[in-house]
Amino acid sequence: MDFWTRLRDAIKAQNTTHEWVAGKIGVPLSTFRKWMTRKTYPDLREGVEISKLLETSAEFLVTGISQEGLNEDEVKLISAYRKLTPPEKENAVLALVAWAGKRRRWLYN
Repeated sequence: MDFWTRLRDAIKAQNTTHEWVAGKIGVPLSTFRKWMTRKTYPDLREGVEISKLLETSAEFLVTGISQEGLNEDEVKLISAYRKLTPPEKENAVLALVAWAGKRRRWLYN
C-alpha cells in the first residue's frame, strides 16, 4: 500500500471528504484532487497538516508504520475495533482469544 492509498483510507475512516480536507489546510480543491491523482504532491507542511486533520501521523501516511510501531493491518484492526459497541468489543476480544488459542495449539502440535 502506498501514501495515496493510505491517505484515501484515512479520509474514508474519518467519514470526511476531499473538499473538507482541502478547505481545512487552505488549498484549492483542484490542488487536492491533483494530489489524489498523483499529478502533483503536497509539500511537507501540507502533509503534516493533513495527517493531523485525519488523526494519523505523517510517518504512517508515508511509510505505513504508525508512531506506535503498528503496521497497516494492525492500525486497521484497531480502527475497526474502536467503531464497535461495548458488547461487540467484548465478543470480538473473546473470539480473537479463542482463535489465537486454537491456532497456537495447531502450530505446536
